[in-house]
Amino acid sequence: PLLRDFAAGINFTEWANLCRIHERMKLMTAVATMIAEAIGVLEYREVAAKVGEMTMYTQMWHHAMEGVEHGAHMGEGGVMALGSMAGMNIYFAQTSARMVQLLREVSGSGLIMQPSENDLANPELRPYLDRYMRGKSVDAEYKSRLYRLAHDLAVSSSGMRQEVYEYWHGGDPNRNRINLLRGYDQSDIRARIEELVSRPLPHGESGV
Repeated sequence: PLLRDFAAGINFTEWANLCRIHERMKLMTAVATMIAEAIGVLEYREVAAKVGEMTMYTQMWHHAMEGVEHGAHMGEGGVMALGSMAGMNIYFAQTSARMVQLLREVSGSGLIMQPSENDLANPELRPYLDRYMRGKSVDAEYKSRLYRLAHDLAVSSSGMRQEVYEYWHGGDPNRNRINLLRGYDQSDIRARIEELVSRPLPHGESGV
């Protein structure tokens, strides 16, 4: 019972990690959207599709969290445990790097060529920055600070460390996929397929 209750407690501890990941996904998606707006490219089909892909990952994670909540149950020891989240860490290990890449693609070369706060405060440079480094309907300050946030997420040493962490923090993704496969119950659908192929079928008729 002690081990069972401990496992249930760990299960709830993992919920905080799911919330952390969701907030990170929302942050990257919002920054990508705001940068695309700031440089006037959000209406471009290929850019909107990239930001839409980031939105899709974020929404899928939200739906998965709702599923985990829906599957919560009271264990034999009287301790509440969340539903299964077996595939979620594997999913984010794959999508985190993709979201970072999409943020880079949406942001473009501006990720590595933005003025610093000292540059913005320099009275000799500021007129040129206001003229050449502004965005679409946004000033140079707003655009440069937004880009520096994106730089922290997608280019800086901290951002790269975070990307590596997200890939490995749940364990080896390949091992996790194998374990997921081995624990995945396919008995019902396999039985239906075996019953389907156990008899001759007319040409072009699947029986489904």
